Amino acid sequence: MNALPQSPTPPRLAGSRVVVVGASKSGVAMARFLMSRQAAVVLTDAKPAAALGPEVAALGRAGAKLELGGHDASSFAAADLVAVSPGVPLTIGPIVEAKKQGVRVTGEIELASWFLKGLLIGITGTNGKSTTTALTAHILSRAGLRATACGNIGLPLTDLIEKDTPDHYYVIELSSFQLEGIDTFRPWIAALLNLAPDHQDRYESEVPYYQAKSRIFRNQGRADHAILNRDDAEVWSLSKDLKAHVHPFSRAATVEDGACLKGDRIVVRRDGRDIRAIPLASIPLFGAHNVENVMAALLITDLCGVPLPRAERALAGFRGLPHRLEPVRSIGGVTWYNDSKATNVSATIKSLETFPGGVVLILGGKDKGGDFTQLVPLIKRRVTHLVLMGQARDVIAAQIGAVVPTSKVADMKEAVEAARAAAAEGGVVLLAPACASFDRYSGFEERGEDFRRLVLSLPPGS
Repeated sequence: MNALPQSPTPPRLAGSRVVVVGASKSGVAMARFLMSRQAAVVLTDAKPAAALGPEVAALGRAGAKLELGGHDASSFAAADLVAVSPGVPLTIGPIVEAKKQGVRVTGEIELASWFLKGLLIGITGTNGKSTTTALTAHILSRAGLRATACGNIGLPLTDLIEKDTPDHYYVIELSSFQLEGIDTFRPWIAALLNLAPDHQDRYESEVPYYQAKSRIFRNQGRADHAILNRDDAEVWSLSKDLKAHVHPFSRAATVEDGACLKGDRIVVRRDGRDIRAIPLASIPLFGAHNVENVMAALLITDLCGVPLPRAERALAGFRGLPHRLEPVRSIGGVTWYNDSKATNVSATIKSLETFPGGVVLILGGKDKGGDFTQLVPLIKRRVTHLVLMGQARDVIAAQIGAVVPTSKVADMKEAVEAARAAAAEGGVVLLAPACASFDRYSGFEERGEDFRRLVLSLPPGS
């Protein structure tokens, strides 16, 4: 194993004035940690107190100053540090003004990295990063190593500081929003799975979004490792400028030092030599795109010293994450799949590519500025009926056109009913919305649970 990069010397927090922006899970975690280090914390959120969880009120009782329902720019200007939750754009006025006045602004991942002594593994990409993060941590843990899946997958990195040890592997799912807030964060291993337009409601084009994703590599050196998708032109174009040792993975080409396919097997190769071949049939995950996720996880765990036979055994016991191409039930000769995590167009494309045809596709939700016309070729070939719901249904209908029979519905209940009526025996109903869920739900999880509940409540023989 190569020598690991040293974490930067953390700043002194005791007695400092810190504004935490955003009272979501990450913001609450930061505030709690900062207060444990005797910082004077202001927790601010544009939402009123009634819209926030009980953890926020508890922080207020513990001594944090709460500024809710809006931001007080004077608090930002008086701060020694502004710590920003990933859901808050760094372009809001009080943050911009604080920067102009020389106040240090940082994100949750950056803040946590100042204090962690363990090994940092960063995983990002437009799609597949949650599955790859969970799978990597699963393999490491099954191999007897201390490993935790954290970050965008739901567990703030800051919450792990108090029980940190140098031998702990932190497998961190990183969103573009989180990567915007890094400065010195340096993962020993960094993986970029793929790039496709997303979050176009936050970014003016795909360029700044791709730039945010590529920040995962910015502080890596020669002792570090970068894992890149050789088949993704946008991703692979970064390889020539990286200082870290590059390990490609590919479903389309043979690579010298990485992972690729040989017939019906994944092969891990080092210096042009095959180290281990793993049959595709042994992968317990559905969908061709998951082959790429498995390749990335195998490369990461191999670098961490896990023998590939042990990794293969651990892989066999991995059951995947909810709401990612999750089979719900088969009824009346129709199989229903929940891919609520497909929150952008490229994710829906990957989902659709899994099925040869006969698909009733449920699309819609909150539009993130996606280009739904990219779905048209696949819809023509593989979809028999479209069900459009939510805030984006008319936008989707206008972009896709009348390429297949289409139903417009008001909500998930009507979507399930319309899909049931349209599905033919031997076919598939697929929830892969290509949109965010926030027009009606708290997140893709709640949307997927609603879909699952409705499908499981269908009477036998439907």
